[in-house]
Amino acid sequence: MSEQKELDVSNTIRLYTLLLLETEPKHGYRIIKDLKKITGKEPTTSHIYPFLQDLAEEGYVDTRKEGRKKIYRLTDDGEDFVQEQIDSFATILDAALQDRIEECAHCDCKIYDGGYEENGNVYCCSHCAEADQG
Repeated sequence: MSEQKELDVSNTIRLYTLLLLETEPKHGYRIIKDLKKITGKEPTTSHIYPFLQDLAEEGYVDTRKEGRKKIYRLTDDGEDFVQEQIDSFATILDAALQDRIEECAHCDCKIYDGGYEENGNVYCCSHCAEADQG
C-alpha cells in the first residue's frame, strides 16, 4: 500500500457507496443502481469508479472478477475506514441536531421527535409526566 492520502468522503454519494459496500461485495453497476434506489438520482460512472479506484489504491477494497464484472469488497482496513466516516458524519449530524433535541423533564432521555407536553414541560411519554407530577 502506498503512503496514505486523505480520501474525500464529503459528499453523500461517496458515503452511501461505502455503506453499500459494508453490507456486501458489489460490482459498480449494482452500486449505481442501489444509489439510485436510495437517492432517487442515478450517479454517473464518473462519480463511482474513480472513487472505487481510490479505495482500491488505499487498500480499503479488493476486487475479484466475476465474469465480465469487477466485484468490490471492503478489506479490514476498509471496514475501519467506513466506521471512521460514520463516526465523522455522526459528529456533524449531532452538532446540527443538538438544538432540536429536547430532554424529558423527568428521566432526561433525549426526545428527537414529538414528546408529551404537560404543564409547560416536555416528557418522553405520559408515564414520565405522571411520575413527575406525583
